[in-house]
Amino acid sequence: MADCVMPTVFPDEDEATCMAHISAFLATTSDFGLDASALPTSTHDTPSSPSCDEPLLPSKKRSRPKHEIEHLHATHAELERQLQLLQLLRPPSKALGPWQARAIHQAEAAQRSLHENSRLKDLVAEKRKLLDAVERILTKRPRFALTEPSHDEKMEQRLQLQLDQMDSEWIRRRLYDATPSTRETTIERSAKDGAIVSFGSVAKLVAPLDFESMGELLWAHKASYLGPSCRVQRAAHKNLAYTRELVHIADFSLPALETQDCFRRFVEPDRIVILWRSLSDDEDIALPAAGHLIGHRWGWLEIERKNTWETTVRCSMTTQIPSLPATEPISAASAWSERLMQWSLANKEAVGNIIQAAVMERRQQLGLTTHAAIFQDLKELPIVHREELF
Repeated sequence: MADCVMPTVFPDEDEATCMAHISAFLATTSDFGLDASALPTSTHDTPSSPSCDEPLLPSKKRSRPKHEIEHLHATHAELERQLQLLQLLRPPSKALGPWQARAIHQAEAAQRSLHENSRLKDLVAEKRKLLDAVERILTKRPRFALTEPSHDEKMEQRLQLQLDQMDSEWIRRRLYDATPSTRETTIERSAKDGAIVSFGSVAKLVAPLDFESMGELLWAHKASYLGPSCRVQRAAHKNLAYTRELVHIADFSLPALETQDCFRRFVEPDRIVILWRSLSDDEDIALPAAGHLIGHRWGWLEIERKNTWETTVRCSMTTQIPSLPATEPISAASAWSERLMQWSLANKEAVGNIIQAAVMERRQQLGLTTHAAIFQDLKELPIVHREELF
């Protein structure tokens, strides 16, 4: 549109005259004029490209930078002179008519509008991409919250890892090669000062009951393994439960020992596994009371089918001595640890008697003999004490 309304440089009546003057002037210059003597007389004298068989001529020696600069200055001065002459020869432009000026103004405004429109479209596209990304994040956040494992699911995962470690525990405690009836007390002492670091019990026996009944019986008494004051706090489902225990050691001024544990039962075709572990600070089902000592323990209990009315039971449980207040003297801390170990072992003896009575009762319900001699070997079996430096 702009081409139709722009004024012509040369008016029609003066175009031929001005072109003649310009051509006459440029013909005399070395840059625009042609020297007839310089034109080739034959096409054979200057071939367009050298033959492959002809040797390449050596290139001309380059002139010095000073000479090149002088040549550029001279060329610049000549071009300025030509520009001035052209400006003098250019006739004055005619004034634009009102409609022509209006048309040019509208064309320029339309061009600016198109450019601005394109810029705004790009900005809108960028903002739309940003909004789409934010919307995707906002819509995914609830899904993340829904798929995040719950407290019970996290405990299931950690207890599954503990189940995978059971075979290593049996090998470490030599329970695979042990005789059918074995009982040991294990103590780990510090190599630095001989203080008790942890203690535990290891046992293997053959119970006169089918493995399913034995598994139900031991799961029913799960809280009793750990202590008489241990109570079930919450049952997530029939195979997952949380317990809490408070222990006060008489004749000591130390605070109560509080332990929160999680029990898990795994039922398989030929065996039942019960295991437990204490909860850490971020897993507690209830905040421990201020000032209480925090206990930590873990264990495995495997009930495996031997035959129709006999079951092989393997057990390993460990209790770690909690960190005692720094204000307590070493002698008092050592005596407290010894008392805690004795109390725990005595409790396990009492639990053993409870389990034995429950087995006898269950055999009676099944119409089997309930003669006490079936447990005679286990009762008379001595307890082996084993100590290790840690």
